[in-house]
Amino acid sequence: MIEKAGVDAEVAKLSTLFSVWRNQRYANESEVVRLPMLIESLERRLALLEQDCERAEPASAGDMRVELVGQVLVGSEAVGEGLRQLVRAAKAAQASVEQRVGRFAGFDLGLRASRGDTVPGLYLEGHCRYDAEVYQTAQGLAAALLATLASVPKERDAARQQLAVRGKRLADLRIELERPFEHEGRLADLLARQRRLQRQLDLDQDSAGASRMDAEDTKLAA
Repeated sequence: MIEKAGVDAEVAKLSTLFSVWRNQRYANESEVVRLPMLIESLERRLALLEQDCERAEPASAGDMRVELVGQVLVGSEAVGEGLRQLVRAAKAAQASVEQRVGRFAGFDLGLRASRGDTVPGLYLEGHCRYDAEVYQTAQGLAAALLATLASVPKERDAARQQLAVRGKRLADLRIELERPFEHEGRLADLLARQRRLQRQLDLDQDSAGASRMDAEDTKLAA
């Protein structure tokens, strides 16, 4: 009886560990199914970001050049004032709009606005879209446009890093799925010993108990 109590306790402990391992395995299997699709999507986006980096033209506050609704504005002050007037007009119109309004540094310059008190915003668009921080002052708008241009290579670098992380994660998961339950042999031996002790001690076992042990055997075999 003392031996059986010890065996029962260890079986319970290892069965709990097995249940945790099995649930984690199910989660890993699901992730392995999803990751290739996510990686493929990210690879497509990265290719577009690479193209946008190639098309981007250098620009600074001193030599900003923006084509805006038929005009060419040069310098951050002129650009900022032109953008400020555009944003003010869109805000006053109280209409939802998303449209191209010009060009900047190799990208289409767009304006997005919606009904209500929200301030209209700008964005650059090439193969991908890059939203600018929302401002209402001329200085803020010019600076936001330059910051948005600078964000293009940063987004590409972030996508590269994320792609590397996801690729490593997929490789690690595939290796992990090849590993069996660490205590598989020990648990199988204990379950067999538990059944032998039951027979030796001639203990009545209710159907629930028998079903539980059979279920553990089946799960371990799987």
